Amino acid sequence: MASVAQQACKTVSDQEWSLSTYMEFYERVLGPRLFKPYGELLVREIRQDIRPDAPPRDVLEVACGTGRITTHLYEDLAKPLNLRLVATDLSKITIEIAKKAVSEELRRNVVFRADVDMADMPFEDDSFDVIVCGFGLMFPPDKARVAREFRRVLRPGGRIYGTVFQYNELFELTRQLSRERFGTPSAIMNAALSLADPAPIIQAFSLEGLCRGIDEVATSHPLTFHLDDDDTREFLFNACILLEEFNQCDAAARQRYLDLMLGELHAHVPSRHYRVSAWLLRAQVDEAAKEAVAVPSRAPDFSELSAFIRLAPERAESGEDEALPPEDARSLQPYRALKAAFLAECPTYPYAEAEALRNGEFSRLDAHQVAYLDHVGAALPPECLLEDDYRALRRDILGNPHSGSKPSAAALERARTAIYRFFGCTPDEYEIVFTPNASGAIRLVAESFPFEPGSELLLAKDNHTSVHGIREYARAKGASVKYVPLDQQLLIVEASMQRALETLPPGRPHLLAYPAQSNATGARHDLKWIRLAQERGAMVLCDAAAFVPQCKLDCSVHRPDFVPVSFYKIFGHPTGAGCLLARRSSLRKLTPPSFAGGAVCYYSGPWSPTDRLLYHDDWKRFEVGTPNYASFHAIAQGFEFVSRLGLERIGARSATLARWLERQLAELRHDVRSRSPLCCIYGPPAEHKGATVMLNFFDCDNAPIPHALIKRLAEPFGIVLRNGCFCNLGAVQHATYVSAGTEYCELDKTEKILDCAAFDEKILEKGDCGAVRVSFGLGSNFRDAYRFYLFARCLLNVEVARLADARTPGRADRPPPPSALPNDQRAAT
Repeated sequence: MASVAQQACKTVSDQEWSLSTYMEFYERVLGPRLFKPYGELLVREIRQDIRPDAPPRDVLEVACGTGRITTHLYEDLAKPLNLRLVATDLSKITIEIAKKAVSEELRRNVVFRADVDMADMPFEDDSFDVIVCGFGLMFPPDKARVAREFRRVLRPGGRIYGTVFQYNELFELTRQLSRERFGTPSAIMNAALSLADPAPIIQAFSLEGLCRGIDEVATSHPLTFHLDDDDTREFLFNACILLEEFNQCDAAARQRYLDLMLGELHAHVPSRHYRVSAWLLRAQVDEAAKEAVAVPSRAPDFSELSAFIRLAPERAESGEDEALPPEDARSLQPYRALKAAFLAECPTYPYAEAEALRNGEFSRLDAHQVAYLDHVGAALPPECLLEDDYRALRRDILGNPHSGSKPSAAALERARTAIYRFFGCTPDEYEIVFTPNASGAIRLVAESFPFEPGSELLLAKDNHTSVHGIREYARAKGASVKYVPLDQQLLIVEASMQRALETLPPGRPHLLAYPAQSNATGARHDLKWIRLAQERGAMVLCDAAAFVPQCKLDCSVHRPDFVPVSFYKIFGHPTGAGCLLARRSSLRKLTPPSFAGGAVCYYSGPWSPTDRLLYHDDWKRFEVGTPNYASFHAIAQGFEFVSRLGLERIGARSATLARWLERQLAELRHDVRSRSPLCCIYGPPAEHKGATVMLNFFDCDNAPIPHALIKRLAEPFGIVLRNGCFCNLGAVQHATYVSAGTEYCELDKTEKILDCAAFDEKILEKGDCGAVRVSFGLGSNFRDAYRFYLFARCLLNVEVARLADARTPGRADRPPPPSALPNDQRAAT
């Protein structure tokens, strides 16, 4: 093969990484030592299977990478036997490197094609006699579709040959070392070793009839390969560069990590000869497989869910079955059985209290047959809050506070008093700045913080998008930005956080920003980092938006510098109102980047003999025009409502529903085809989690069901949930990205920076990244959890293709009864 330009590898710690540099290293270093021998093995296997009376004509290589195996297929098979060889890969970058690495003759005689997904190939039926895949079957998530595509494009008698790692000593040791050093294993190594047990791909082949007549589908083939220290160091660099802590180190720190890991590798393998074993996979398409019409899975049956939704809640809870039609009684039997088991399992759950609250304050949910499961997105306002605010707005004469309106000033003080009481702090230590929402409060800190060269902004990977946006202000002022990674339970890696805090340069203004609770997974992060960061001289922004609707943040105990809050997240109304709760000493260190009405009492201009700007004191200097004074009464009443219910009781009740649902979903398994679990639930154990369930669904072939499809299927049944990345790309990507190269491959295809429309269509809609989020809150009850559980059960033993075509009957479309309407509308009714 042609030589690929070598990068300096004695010192790789300051090397810039990209998919191109990784693939260049892959070809230059791993190609001849690791992939060349297995390319030769594949060619030998293909040649010995060729029948003289039926020689192949067309060979397809998928996931060809940098062309190392392609070269052997051409030189030892296609060229001497005069076969057509087509080499494909998902990535354009990889194909371009392959074309540079192979000979000019091979470039002329082999067809190279990029943007070819082996699960959705652009070839006609019966186009090839042989398919070869060297170390690529680990990556596609939908292996059933891959097997189906292989069967489709192969002619009768066609054969499949592939290799996947059974064991790779260097890869496995690197995975262990990266976990020990950085709290999370290298995702590249995880993916490469993901078919050490080849059962998933063998099962996919078997379901398509591709294993008939094959004595051994998978056979083990060991070898050893040698890497010198320079190449091993470069390998470690490429394996660890996408781990946040390593990526963000300076060159000297990276070099120290590489030296330490290299030393540990030497201790395990002094000879530098690493053991490898690969599975050689063989399959074929016989006449029966080609002629067989694939028997689709059953169509989804939502009748049980529809029947349950049609039942009025009062019937479901009455216990009087005599007057019920037989079909209604049948629908209630499983519900009542699970409810009885739930109450026995969770004896402290206040069932009567929850039902009374639902009937009294949230009856519109049942009137419209809605199970509202997006409380992290927004709480639903209780009817009493809406009615009380309506009466107050009709009763009071509220004017602009800047005009001295006494009713508005009184409402403002009541709102401020309620906020101080809720957070357990006083005006002596904390100030309140009203903003449109939590994001507005975060932006206020971001644009006003005294970042400077030498400052550091520490961001947890699990942060809301609005918090991540602080980095743009920090970088613009010359500060550095570092991310604190997550472990496999999606909790902050404690050792990484500790190291990040310990290395903060003294004497500079630093900011740590992290959430008390993840808005994606519900993970509750340790509040101890507030004190520890402050002891290292950093100020702390603690994003409490997802935490405080169900758990108290006592600022007299934890004393964060900045707490952004959205009131609608807590009690649903009013929207467009939030605040920044800030320690006075910290707020004084912020400088507004501009001024507006209400913030200053004097500013000079060309008409003035001096250049002067006089800010109001404390929170008023951050005011941007007239505050939302019509919201103050509702804010005070909202906190009063939550206080009457008890914040801890709301949180405990909601978490009980979430944990019950998780347990039920975890037990659901398909009993046909793959017999695999229906769901994958993400996040930490129950004791570290709020009332949130983040999950993805998989069909009976263990193929992912796109989360966007789940949302579309749920909507006709009145199930309101969230799908996508929930404004938290860090945590969701960490949990759900199929491979680190997904974004790069999509960028390759479009030949431009990925835009939002392409990201939605090519990554989110396909389910390559993202999840479903279910969250419980103020108005939730057991029926909501049961409805989602019923919906999930309807997805059992079904292919994703059948779901995409499903027609859902939905819930009955009926107007709400008078009891669900506000008082003035009830009278009119």
